[in-house]
This record gives sequence, structure tokens and C-alpha cells, in this order.
Amino acid sequence: MAEFWIRDIDNATLDRLNALANERGWSPGATAVRALRYALGLSTEPVMRQDRQDIATMRGVWNQSESQAFHEAMEAFRQVDSGPSFEPDSARK
Repeated sequence: MAEFWIRDIDNATLDRLNALANERGWSPGATAVRALRYALGLSTEPVMRQDRQDIATMRGVWNQSESQAFHEAMEAFRQVDSGPSFEPDSARK
């Protein structure tokens, strides 16, 4: 294996690298190698947790079929002739 030195790493990058290493139980060097391999397409194992990606998925972006299903469901609700369930029948009309 070859050695590779990285100079002039900013504090934020170094802090994040060390935090990831501590979270995973890896050395900072192993964490850097894993991050490089992933960034270069040599590994499918992401270094970061998938939480950030999950949040992006959950933010409300729907594909076309999901959007169509939502609109169809909303239309079905619009066709129901009733008020809130806590109102007496006489107040609904």
C-alpha cells in the first residue's frame, strides 16, 4: 500500500473526519481512505449515514404517479358530503 499525505486541511473538514472516525470506530486514516474510495466510485459503502438522504426523500418530493394518486384521493374526499364528525347532523346542512 502506498502512503499519501494531505496538507492544508481546514479545521471543519478535520473535525468532521475525526468525528466520523470516532462514530465508526475507525482510525482517521481509514476514514479518509473509505471516503476517497466512495467519492471515486471504487466503493458502494457510504461513509456518511443515510439519514441525510432519507430526510431529502421525506421532504415531500413525489414522482408523477404518487402525485396523481394524491390528487385522486383528494378528489374522493371532495365528493363526500359531510362535515366534521363532531357536528350534529342538523348543523351539517
